[in-house]
Amino acid sequence: MNLYSDLNIYLLKFCSEEALKGLVLANKEFSDLSSLEFKERAYKKLNISRKKLTELPRHYPKGHLCEGEEIDYSKIEDLNCSFNQLTSLPDCLGKCEELLCSDNQLTSLPDCLKNCEDLDCSGNQLTSLTDCLKNCKVLLCQVNQLTSLPDCLGNCENLQCSYNPLTSLPNSLVNCKRLKCFGNRLTSLPDCLENCIVYGFI
Repeated sequence: MNLYSDLNIYLLKFCSEEALKGLVLANKEFSDLSSLEFKERAYKKLNISRKKLTELPRHYPKGHLCEGEEIDYSKIEDLNCSFNQLTSLPDCLGKCEELLCSDNQLTSLPDCLKNCEDLDCSGNQLTSLTDCLKNCKVLLCQVNQLTSLPDCLGNCENLQCSYNPLTSLPNSLVNCKRLKCFGNRLTSLPDCLENCIVYGFI
């Protein structure tokens, strides 16, 4: 059995021409990257989920390409610190575009998340969210203690806010396409959600 040959046959048979071109270009980009470029990209991404952490580490963990080096959180663009025991996050995450911090013990979020497009802060102890989430497209904030949502969510397309004591939703959700709002205290929805697929509101 020639695994390489069989894989080529499979790709040719089942992949479209556009997909094959994409694979070729992706492979070329991968091979053209220098070790320095790999490291520069690695500096921007950090996955420290499920480590039983009570605070964020100061150095890149074992197994990371930058292992042992000091972490500059102001340069992190993709941070996954979910399923830990964190009570706070630093105020220097201004470049963070994807922040996964679910299932911690957070009571607040930093006011620096202006570039964050994907935020999962579900399963914490949040009573409010920061007002700087104007670029957030995906917001998962279910299972918290939120009594209201900020008015800055005009770009949010996917909102999951189930199991909070929310009594209303902001009128700024004009671009929201998908909403999950089970287990709240909502009695009505804003008119801006007329084209949104809503789950959990009766």
